[in-house]
Amino acid sequence: MRIREITSTKPEVISHVYWKEKAAFQVHVDINDFWVVFGVEDGSFTYRIGPHEGTASFGDLVFCPPGVAFQREMVHPSSFHVFLLRWVLEENGALVTEDNIPAGKVTVQDLHRLTSTYTYLRKWTEVHTDTSTALRHHYVTDIWMQVVEEWLSDSREPSGEDILVQKAIAYMLEHAASSFNLKRLAMELGLTQVQFTRRFKKTTGMAPLDYLTSLRLQKVQKLLLDSDLTLQQIAGLCGFENEFYLSRVFKKRMRITPSHYRKLHRL
Repeated sequence: MRIREITSTKPEVISHVYWKEKAAFQVHVDINDFWVVFGVEDGSFTYRIGPHEGTASFGDLVFCPPGVAFQREMVHPSSFHVFLLRWVLEENGALVTEDNIPAGKVTVQDLHRLTSTYTYLRKWTEVHTDTSTALRHHYVTDIWMQVVEEWLSDSREPSGEDILVQKAIAYMLEHAASSFNLKRLAMELGLTQVQFTRRFKKTTGMAPLDYLTSLRLQKVQKLLLDSDLTLQQIAGLCGFENEFYLSRVFKKRMRITPSHYRKLHRL
């Protein structure tokens, strides 16, 4: 996609559905008249869209063009957003041809911003008013702008699949709530810690520890909003040594204390 096309193209939301902790897909192959985009909050699934295939997990967006088969299989129970979109040019509202939009997986690097946007999207999932429609368009456009910003800053298409990195991500997804050694994980993959860190960052845009911490904090955020568990209990469920360490990491990353986050965002 050329630079002008990237910056002038905007998504138009046809529909938005949020699935929470879905254990399996009832429909394993689907063809739609609109663009389908899956935004993964947690869990993981495999996909195949034409020549594009891989595993999608937290931070990934999977784009499927209209008229193309979208095959998927659940790996771990997942929470995710499903958007039906069409693409228009900002200046005149003209529809954009599918050749100008990439298919397959895109990994968003700014996970904190993405998580915040997902949080606001969830608030308006069941509300259908002119205001909620405008807000959904705004939030989906913000997600698209994150993708655009990363492409422009990298001056390249998103990096391809790295099988070893995908194995590492799958392991992190499964064991994020427990304590494990990243150096040992690198050794099990046949890499030195330096090699592992370099390859992981090339694929995801983040160091392994930062990615793992983001996974854990994402679960912390969900528990803060969806449960009455104490911070000590949440720390034990999310791989943190204690509530004090969790609070320190949370405040450093989120610029807000866990208790304030719970009070501010809980409905």
